[in-house]
Parts: sequence; structure tokens; C-alpha cells
Amino acid sequence: MSFNFGTVSSPSDAILTLNSPNAPFAAWDNPQYTTSDNDPVTFLVVAQNLIQTSCVFKAALTGPWKEGVVTEDGVKNLEAEGWDSEAMRIVLSAIHHRTKDIPRRVTLEMLCKIAVLVDYYELHDSLFFFLHLWINDLQSPLPKVHGRDLILWICITSIFTSATIHEAVTSVAISHCPGEFRTLDLPIPGRVENLINTRREAALSQLIASLNDIKGKLLEDTSRCSFECRSAHLGALIIHMHDERLLDGAIEPPFEGRSVADTVKRIRAMRSPSKDWHVQTSTDSLCELSLRSVTETALKAIDAIQGLELDDVDDYLVINSTKKGKRGKGRNC
Repeated sequence: MSFNFGTVSSPSDAILTLNSPNAPFAAWDNPQYTTSDNDPVTFLVVAQNLIQTSCVFKAALTGPWKEGVVTEDGVKNLEAEGWDSEAMRIVLSAIHHRTKDIPRRVTLEMLCKIAVLVDYYELHDSLFFFLHLWINDLQSPLPKVHGRDLILWICITSIFTSATIHEAVTSVAISHCPGEFRTLDLPIPGRVENLINTRREAALSQLIASLNDIKGKLLEDTSRCSFECRSAHLGALIIHMHDERLLDGAIEPPFEGRSVADTVKRIRAMRSPSKDWHVQTSTDSLCELSLRSVTETALKAIDAIQGLELDDVDDYLVINSTKKGKRGKGRNC
């Protein structure tokens, strides 16, 4: 398959060959292979357009690399590998100002594939308008649970500064990720990954610490109803903490297999002991002690968990010299 982006006034003078196109992308389950055996796709392009829009292409076409050498056919040859061929066609259409060939709507999957190309080849300015058009079209609704779509959104908003969406999706990741955050080999900045893991672990540690604090208060605060009532609630709390593996030493960071949201849900579901036996006296006739009442303050603090703001991520727009998940042959600018 071949695409020609040349015109009468600006004829094609370079060939971009995409080898092994359409390789597995952001695989949720570990794929058995990470490359494809699909036939190469060639793009006949205008070298000057690439040079003017991408410092990566500029370095390849004007530097001391084989891509900068004009062949006997009078063209320069570039190579890339593994990228999605349709995403590459859309990106090259933007570079060559062929706006009529750029779709007005794309899927979330395609948007992320385009974003990864933009990140790798440094094409933010060329795709700025369309990327925000696509983002606005897709953002309702955003994912509410941890999954592949959520990670795609975090990748997209880590490449393009969409502060509101980035904060929303990273909040979901912190609350619902059941273990260490997975980037799926996408170019999500390490700082974003680390902050999600750090805040998730901090929230779970805070929950466990709050439960232990409640245990201490039931042991020591004699003003809470009667001895019998405190004993029953203390015993119930310890049993629930044992069953949920929340006692000291039962579970430690990174708390694999446990999300903040699920832990909060389980704590709220802790059953208080029956009060059928409760003897109404002048001191305990107004007893309102329950596991729900003693844990709710701590749970509300966790409910208000915030996502990452752009100021939190000091390398939000920094292009790392060791890009993760890149399959092309671009060189650092």
C-alpha cells in the first residue's frame, strides 16, 4: 500500500516506509508478540514539510544519517516501524496541509495512536486544532473505573495539556487501580506514573492507620457508652479488619490486588454488632456508637481524593531522552 502526499507545486522527494505496521498497541493482556508481519506501507512525502514541522524529521533528513542521503532515484528514504498505518496517514495529512483528508471524529484508540506519534515526532503544533477537536468530542463520558480506556486517556492528556480531563482520569486511577499503575508501554511520563502509585498507596495507608486509630479510641475512650458496648464494637472492628486483611502486617505496600475505592466500599459495609442486648440506662440511653459512625470521617477524607494537577507534574511537557513505548527511529532534537 502506498500514499502520495506530493503535489504539482511540491512534488514528493522522500519516501517514508512504515515497516511491520499495525503492531499490537497498548495490550491489556501480555501479548505473545509485539511486532507484526504485515506488509510495509509507503508514504511519498515532501521532505521540506517534514523538516519544517518536526525536529525529529529535521534531524534525520538534514543530519549525518542515511535518511539525509539522496539516492540514485533522487529521493531520501526514511523508515519507521510498528506504528498504526491509519494514524500515520492522518498525521502526514496534517503535515502536508491536507485537512480534507483528516477525519473530524476518531475513536479513543485512534486518538491515542495519533497522540503517541505526535509525542514521538514532536508534532504538537501541527495537530493542535484537531487533537482538541477530537478530545472534546470524546470526553463525555470519561471512564469511571480502572481499565484500558482510562490508561489511554491518561496517555493522551499527558501529551496534550488538558488539565481538567487529566485531573479527572488520574483521580479515577488513584482510586480504582488495584495495584501498581500500568502504562501499557505508552509514553506516560514517569512522574505521572509515580504520583499515581504514591497517592494510591498513601490513601490505603491512611485508611489502615485510621482503622487502627479507631481501635485505640475504643480501647481507651471510656466516655463512649458502656464497657460492653465498646467491647462489642471493638471485637467487630477487629474481626472485619482480619477478614479484609487490614490488620497490621497483613498487607503492605504496594497493596497489590486492592484499590482505594473497593477498600472504602468494604469498610462502609462493615456490620456493627446488634444492640438488642443494650440495656437502656441514664448514661447509655442515647448510644449512637456504630462502626459506620466511627469510620465515616476517615472515609469522607478519602472520598475527596484529587487527581493530578499540571503543577504536580514538573516534567509534564518535558520530552524524555529515553521515551517509553516508542517504536520509530526518531532521534532526539
